[in-house]
Amino acid sequence: MSSDHPDAADFARDLYDRIGFDTVDVSPLSESWRVERDRPAYVVKQTKAELEANLAKATRTV
Repeated sequence: MSSDHPDAADFARDLYDRIGFDTVDVSPLSESWRVERDRPAYVVKQTKAELEANLAKATRTV
């Protein structure tokens, strides 16, 4: 999840928690590139810890 609006992020996090999903916050929106195609976190089944590690591994290409 990624947002420039903390209240919206809190709302989404609460909703995801209520329906049984772990939430990883990739805010602000300018950091959402970390889950784009060809990045370690993109379309891979992973645990919350693995996702957080893969987000940290992401490098930005221009």
